[in-house]
Amino acid sequence: MDIRQKSAQVGLHLRRLQVRLGWLGLLAGLLLGLAALELFSVTLPAAQSTSELEAQLLRLRESSRNGREIKRGEDNSPALQIAAFERFFPTGADINQVLGKIHAAADREKLLLEHGEYRLSEEAGLSLLRYQISLPVKGSQSEIKLFIARILQDIPALSLDGISMQRQNVGETVLAAQIRVSVFFQGNR
Repeated sequence: MDIRQKSAQVGLHLRRLQVRLGWLGLLAGLLLGLAALELFSVTLPAAQSTSELEAQLLRLRESSRNGREIKRGEDNSPALQIAAFERFFPTGADINQVLGKIHAAADREKLLLEHGEYRLSEEAGLSLLRYQISLPVKGSQSEIKLFIARILQDIPALSLDGISMQRQNVGETVLAAQIRVSVFFQGNR
């Protein structure tokens, strides 16, 4: 059976349906067909994508905790609270990973990181190490802002200590900035 015969048969079936159902019946059938098309092409994929995003959000929340959350127990002694607080911070072995995240964020924002200054010190009264980093960078103001926002989001143990920006000439879009951050790590008791 060729295509002409098939189309003739489909046309004949449609005319018979028109006679049986009338114009309103055909219109209702057409609307049902459009609704089914919308269901399978838009609604179901959107629902699937929503459930995938919810699962991804749940995984991100779980991974962000990473076993370093501060838990409040029945024993609220200050020593236990301080110990729980200190466990929140990454270990000293994670310094290369943290520095990698800083440099990756600078690359993503197309910033030029120049030679930085790095200084390690201990925090008095706590068993935390403070890694102070001074980063001279060059880029646009928006790139620098995005870089700072990204490292603050990606590295929870990082704090922004200060930033200074200057531009050589009034019309230039490239700024020279000095960004000072501190990253805190677990130390030895």
